[in-house]
Amino acid sequence: MIDIHSHILPGIDDGSKSMDESLAILKQMEELGFTDIVCTPHYIELTTFRANNTKKQELLRKTQAAAKKAGISIKLHLGNEIFVSRDIVKFLEKKEAMPINKKYVLFELPFTTEIKNLGDIIFDIKVNGYTPILAHPERYLMIQKDIRVAKMLKEKGVKLQCNYSSITGQYGKKPMKTMKKLLKNGLVDYLGSDIHRAKHSFYGDFPKMLKRIKRIAGESYFEKIEKDTASLIK
Repeated sequence: MIDIHSHILPGIDDGSKSMDESLAILKQMEELGFTDIVCTPHYIELTTFRANNTKKQELLRKTQAAAKKAGISIKLHLGNEIFVSRDIVKFLEKKEAMPINKKYVLFELPFTTEIKNLGDIIFDIKVNGYTPILAHPERYLMIQKDIRVAKMLKEKGVKLQCNYSSITGQYGKKPMKTMKKLLKNGLVDYLGSDIHRAKHSFYGDFPKMLKRIKRIAGESYFEKIEKDTASLIK
C-alpha cells in the first residue's frame, strides 16, 4: 500500500517530534502493509511550518537512512501539504514548497471558512502544469453541508484525498458521514493516513477502516483508488 499524506519527518511541523518517534511510526506502518509513504509536512506561509525544499530533502535523507539502519524497508518520498494561498505556484517555483512527484500539489483549506477565490487558485495550479489534490475534503464544513461542492471541485480538475481514519469517526460524525457520501458517489480519488504520532489509535483500527471503506465503496472501486494512489509516485 501507498500512503500519500503523512507528517513523519521529525521536528518540521506538528507531526513527529523526534527521529525515534518517526521510526516508531514507520515500523507500525510497515507492519500494516505500507511499502511507500509520501512525507507531506505542512507548508503554511507566515508560520514556522515553512521549511524550504533543501531542508526537507536533507531531513528526508536522514530519516530514510535511520529507517534503513533500523531494518525498516519502507521507501520515503517527499511533498508538502500546502495551506491554500494565491501564491502556491510561487512557493513551488521558488522551491519553498514541493509537489509530489513533480506534478501533484496536495493542498488544504480552512475547515470552516470558504475561500472566495478558490477557483482562481485552482486554475493557476492547473495552468502551470500541476494536478491539485485536496486533502481530507470530508473535514471541510462547506462539503459537509453540500456534497455538490465536492462535485464542482472535481469538475474543475481537483482530485480528492480522504483520510482513512475519517471513516471510523476520528474527526467526528460529520466527517465520517461525509466520507461515506463521497465514497458512495465515486468522488474519492486517493486515500491517506495523515498520520502525526507514534501513539495513536490509527494503527490498531486500520483493519476496521479498510473493512468499512471496502464495504461502502465495493472491491473494484477500492482497488481503483489503491491503483491510482500508487500511480502518484511512479
